[in-house]
Amino acid sequence: MSSVFPEYATEAARQVDHVQFFIFLVMAFWFIACNAVLVYFVFRYKRKGPDDKVSTVKGNHTLEVVWTVIPTILVLGIFYYGIKVWAGTRTMPDDKDAYVVDITGQKWSWSYRYPDGQTTDQDLYVPQGEVVKLRMNSLDVLHSFFIPEFRIKEDVVPSFYTYLWFKADRAGVYNIFCTEYCGNRHSQMLGKLHVLTPEEWAAFKAKDYFEVLTPLEHGKDLYVKKACVGCHTTDGSASIGPTFKGIIGRQETLTDGRTLTVDFDYIERSINKPDDEIVAGYPKGQMPAFEGQLTKQDIQDIYTFLETLK
Repeated sequence: MSSVFPEYATEAARQVDHVQFFIFLVMAFWFIACNAVLVYFVFRYKRKGPDDKVSTVKGNHTLEVVWTVIPTILVLGIFYYGIKVWAGTRTMPDDKDAYVVDITGQKWSWSYRYPDGQTTDQDLYVPQGEVVKLRMNSLDVLHSFFIPEFRIKEDVVPSFYTYLWFKADRAGVYNIFCTEYCGNRHSQMLGKLHVLTPEEWAAFKAKDYFEVLTPLEHGKDLYVKKACVGCHTTDGSASIGPTFKGIIGRQETLTDGRTLTVDFDYIERSINKPDDEIVAGYPKGQMPAFEGQLTKQDIQDIYTFLETLK
């Protein structure tokens, strides 16, 4: 099947593909059969002259029963097969039987919190061969969490939890997309799902899986993974928010008329509560609040990165 279907990494994905392939085969068979009969009739009953007569057919109950019963059986079969596979993907396991990861969607990034309190951004890490349950929520607008290789997708809704689950059989790295239009940076709301082998998962749990970054590298990494890159440029060009080029030490006028110098304290306040002090010319409510999502050291590392953007 690997030569016919796109890559899949779960048993549920294989079942979904088989449902689709079954429907395709049924449609292909009847398309060919109906057109073959049509072509046969075109040549078999082609009029050859003005005196040709065609026998009058008033009805055939047997034929009518056949072309009613057979499609009904096929449609019910497709429905049963499809609903059985769908129900398997929608029946959520109990929390005690699964590894539960909390997912937060916001314009335009994903963040993940694991049962031990560890967090990651954009990229999700799960163990191979274990049942994983995703508990999802949005901080702003409607998003949709989609893993193509797993054939699963679910809307991520503000003020409401939605759920997905899977059991990844194959270790590897798979794509994550947002498939609900959520703003002009929607296409950049991407991520990766890392299915880790038992050895890799042990290293992840021990916090030894990632390369140790310098404060500057970590700050730059947060700039990308926290989706700052979607609204703040580093080259001076205009965007949704003020450019970060030369931001440290710059004089900014706020919407209330006050003027201040951009320093660490202002950067920290703007990250945690962005709507409190907005630079003049920019609308309110565009940036999500990151209060509680970043440590003091995270913000310091971001500041270190911003200092390099002279």
